[in-house]
Amino acid sequence: MMLKIIRNRERITNVRYVLSFEWSDTPGCGFNFDCDEKGNVSTTTANQSNYQKCISGEYDVINEGIEKRESSYMSPAIGKCICGEEVILDSFTNTCDRCERDYSMQGGLCSPREQWGEETGEHWSECY
Repeated sequence: MMLKIIRNRERITNVRYVLSFEWSDTPGCGFNFDCDEKGNVSTTTANQSNYQKCISGEYDVINEGIEKRESSYMSPAIGKCICGEEVILDSFTNTCDRCERDYSMQGGLCSPREQWGEETGEHWSECY
């Protein structure tokens, strides 16, 4: 028996931009300031003092320009258990908080835990 999937698994991608400055005498070291895609740095940035010193020339840095940075992760599927509780399908085994039924990552209902490891002589906790 399958859980009713109410939200499919999906890849979430986050995009952010930084304005980068590198020390003239120490390549690979410097400052990154969060900004928009045009390079506008927020005036509320925690490092406002360092940003002002970079753009004023007080610091001997090279403006490396705007860098686009992307990161992504998988958002797990969510299913509705037989008892009506939502179950997040983010692990090999996913247990309903209300009725303690176990589901696979794909939403399939697992056998009762007492049966886990029956063929191999293992205790269910060794399979969990």
